[in-house]
Amino acid sequence: MFYPMFVMVILTFLVAFYLLGLRIVAVRQRKVSIGYFRLNTGANEPPPHIMAAARHYSNLFELPLLFYVTCLLAMVMGFQSALLVICAWVFVASRVVHALIHLSYNNVLHRLLAFLTGAACILIMWINLAAHYAAR
Repeated sequence: MFYPMFVMVILTFLVAFYLLGLRIVAVRQRKVSIGYFRLNTGANEPPPHIMAAARHYSNLFELPLLFYVTCLLAMVMGFQSALLVICAWVFVASRVVHALIHLSYNNVLHRLLAFLTGAACILIMWINLAAHYAAR
């Protein structure tokens, strides 16, 4: 369970660096004032692709939180079924796909399908953990 979590952490940092790069370029090109980023408000709002990247970065601290908790709980319980591991990797893959969609062509239906795939994996992981816990 460690390795899927590690890949999620790497994804989070990659998106953070990507967002930072977009913001630096936008400030240098005077598309947005650096003052905007003090409170993320102001008249000179960043271009939509920067707003999407910022929102995606925030998303990486929402549903993935349940993923991290599930993985850590499985590790603490000493339970790593094949189903749990497969779901963990499918979740990570769905988040990578979700990021690629959100940060590129941003088709909402495609993004939703990637999101729902990941959410289903988290639900299956929790049900699997709950069944294991109940059987102890």
